[in-house]
Amino acid sequence: MHRISFAEPWDEAAMAGLLAMPGAFGLLAADEAPLGFILCRMAADEAEVLTLLVLPPYRRSGLGGRLLAAACAQAASAGAARMFLEVAADNAAGLALYAARGFLPVGRRPRYYGGRIDALILEKYLGNIIPAAG
Repeated sequence: MHRISFAEPWDEAAMAGLLAMPGAFGLLAADEAPLGFILCRMAADEAEVLTLLVLPPYRRSGLGGRLLAAACAQAASAGAARMFLEVAADNAAGLALYAARGFLPVGRRPRYYGGRIDALILEKYLGNIIPAAG
């Protein structure tokens, strides 16, 4: 599935390695066959989307948004205060999806993808924020 959606796909060994990391979790959307998935990881009070994909026939159906919302909910229930992700600056569909789900830009990695395309770092607060003592 990753090969269909990304120019530089991760192989099975890479996926298995990601899922074996402490705090990693994945969610799969399937009917009779897989339609899409999201992989994330938790570290302390932060979560990160490692990859999100929906197969081409199911894009723009809301499935990506539901996967993202479910991952945010799972991360929040596990204690994450915020979720981060990186998206290619030229990925208009991805940027629209993340903006619609409350993600805001907080940084940029120049020439991150293929040495040409910047990655935008986006963040969403999940509601588990403990106010600073003061």
